[in-house]
Amino acid sequence: MIHDQSIRPDNASIDNNRRDRTRTEFHGEAVLRWSHDFDTPVRYRVLDRSDGGMRIISQFPLSEGMTGIITRYLPEGTAVHQPMMVAWSSSTPDDDGYHCGIWFFGSN
Repeated sequence: MIHDQSIRPDNASIDNNRRDRTRTEFHGEAVLRWSHDFDTPVRYRVLDRSDGGMRIISQFPLSEGMTGIITRYLPEGTAVHQPMMVAWSSSTPDDDGYHCGIWFFGSN
């Protein structure tokens, strides 16, 4: 398993946005398996979640339209099978990395 970045126990702020769903701050990680390399699970720090998606931090830029499956939330270890797609990705990283919006689709 690739671990995308070290978890730091800081409280990330939730940015103002134009979303119509309430985002909930999340202190943990999500394990994603990308369609182009399903055999390699990758852990990402999750900043916030809603019913329709989540915002993650990646050490590498992700391409809009990339698809895959969320398989687990950490640290609680909750197993899921949620299809997802990269909806947007910042073009430049901040001190933590690239902020990326993940859109959930299909059934979980």
